[in-house]
Amino acid sequence: MHIPLDSIPKLAARLLLALAPMLSMPAFAQQEQVAKAAAAQVQRQLSDEQVQLVHSQPWYMAGERLWYSAIVRKSSTAPASRVLYVELLDAKGSTLINQRLVLEDGKAQGDFLLPKNMPSGNYTLRAATNWMRNFSARQHWQEPLTVVNPNEVKALEGRPAATKPMQVRFFPESGTWPAGAPAKIVATVTNAAGVGIAAQGIVADTAGQTMATFKSDESGIAVFSLTAAEQQELVAQVQAANYATRQVPLPKPKKQGAGLVVGKVSPTGIQVNVQAQSAAGHVLVALSEGKVYFSQHVTGAGQVTVPWLHATQPECRLLLLNTGGLVEAEQWVMLPQTAGIAVQADRQQYGTRQQVSVTVKGLQPHTWLAAAVAEQRAMLQQPNGFAVANGVRQGYETDQELWEAIARNETEARFRREPLVEPMRQADVKAPFQQETFARQTDTAFVQALPPHVIRVTQKHYTRTNIHEIYGLTEPHSTAPLPRLPADRVFKLDEYVAFQDVEEAIREVSTNLRMRKKKGRQTVRLLYVSSETKRMMKEEPLYLLDGVMLENMDEIIALDLNDIASIEIAWSEEKLYAGNLGRLVDNGMFAIYTKSGEARERLKEKGLPVLYEQYNLPRNFVVPAAPSGDASQAQLPDFRQQLHWQPYLQAGADGSATFMFYTSDETGVFEVKVQGQTAEGIPIVGSTSIEVKLLN
Repeated sequence: MHIPLDSIPKLAARLLLALAPMLSMPAFAQQEQVAKAAAAQVQRQLSDEQVQLVHSQPWYMAGERLWYSAIVRKSSTAPASRVLYVELLDAKGSTLINQRLVLEDGKAQGDFLLPKNMPSGNYTLRAATNWMRNFSARQHWQEPLTVVNPNEVKALEGRPAATKPMQVRFFPESGTWPAGAPAKIVATVTNAAGVGIAAQGIVADTAGQTMATFKSDESGIAVFSLTAAEQQELVAQVQAANYATRQVPLPKPKKQGAGLVVGKVSPTGIQVNVQAQSAAGHVLVALSEGKVYFSQHVTGAGQVTVPWLHATQPECRLLLLNTGGLVEAEQWVMLPQTAGIAVQADRQQYGTRQQVSVTVKGLQPHTWLAAAVAEQRAMLQQPNGFAVANGVRQGYETDQELWEAIARNETEARFRREPLVEPMRQADVKAPFQQETFARQTDTAFVQALPPHVIRVTQKHYTRTNIHEIYGLTEPHSTAPLPRLPADRVFKLDEYVAFQDVEEAIREVSTNLRMRKKKGRQTVRLLYVSSETKRMMKEEPLYLLDGVMLENMDEIIALDLNDIASIEIAWSEEKLYAGNLGRLVDNGMFAIYTKSGEARERLKEKGLPVLYEQYNLPRNFVVPAAPSGDASQAQLPDFRQQLHWQPYLQAGADGSATFMFYTSDETGVFEVKVQGQTAEGIPIVGSTSIEVKLLN
């Protein structure tokens, strides 16, 4: 989505022509109309759906499973998407893992098993609905993700380190740098693994005169002020301990550039200084949660106080547009979130294979939370697109794709909404996949640039993995329940007294069907019930067993009665067509869901048609049972680093929630982390740590 540079003047001319009728209005009314037009133009390019995703670890080892949970919020009354796409991308942007998940009440959960031969490197985890693909990629949820391959770390053990490369990048504060005006510049300094390093630098002109100095913090970010002339050539000399000195050119200031300088930021609003010389002025637009909520015309240079959309959610994105409708500057401002939660374990120290109970307090109604317990891993200090100044987070990377979409004033959607889950295979839908083959070449510089704490944890993981492979041990998980089709009646067999066989169970739990033998086979016909009529369906319904379409009742009658979780039937048009099965359900639906899910795989191998083939069925993390007296089980080692994962933690009426898990044979410090989002969309997080020791 890139616009040729020579087309920008033509776009501006067309937009100015469209605004021509406004020029005859009084100045104030004209400015108000220009501001409204700019706001509407921006609004058309904003997604009304936003995704937040949380996962179980700050970084991962190849061969580990990444557990995640996601929520999709909407800012419009349009039908909500029922499908979420989650991808893992490599450094080149190629998709390695693609998952397609069913959204239930705006929520979805899933997991990636990271292949054992996955090379060490920086990857990207991304999540979006199909509808969100109509909008700029920076409106999708995405996060850098570091993966370390323990085998590569082991292979490079003791080898002398290669020359340490250092990467330096410079970003003007608002994406553009107006000449002759003081501007904040953000510098990022990283090593070969993308980890921030402390460095210092001098900015000089071609004559060698020092223009500015800067020093990066441990995250590799430095912020400094600089004033330069139009197209002035400036070079930074950057030094860091144990790294070769680098000389890096800075971007050149522009004569016609416009800038946004964020001044005082408080809970009441954001003080914004507009740096521009245009007599026609600019329009300052503020957006949050996918909505434009503020716009104001600014003539020349000026100061504007922009309010927050919600006092409880201080996050704001600022765009500065010229009167031709082109974006010239951008800022993203966030106040530190004060919404916190208290996480407390019943003790601070535990022995191996002991029960741990955790209480979470301070929750608001309808808060979405996920809980993870894993061996404590220090975060990797990596630049993430935000710089912190005076306690305020400011974005320094601009959304060029959004700028270009606003310039084009796009109105046509290329990707459709998916308000229905499509049970049947769709020929035009890309099926989920996971790449298993990777280039074997090790990025030696990346591995050797990893911090010592990462190397230590990886080496321990290498040993644990070998022990588990010797004993044939696998991680605890089970397949999650299948996505349910809408039903008029649901009968959970565990809520009834015991039956002798499957046939008796079907007859007894429901009065909405008739069961009889026909040509030696059991058949079912459903009773249609509405406020006005009752009638028996003419033919047999659609038979489903764990989402597999059956020709008759034989497979159902042969089931183990104790494995049946529920019997679900549907006859009303509202339920049947909400499932999007079309003519297949003219005589209703009769579905059986089992506890084990084993029937689905067995029937798939027979070649029977399967519903939801193009959706990933997430696994459920299983908390191991309490230690038993079985000597053979007690002798098996258990060096799990991931002790617990709970994608949805439900709060009670008192604003608290509890969960429990068991420690493994692994000793050390484990982090108990709870993270999620309030009903207003405010990200929240709380954590505590426990220590596991060998007790006498």
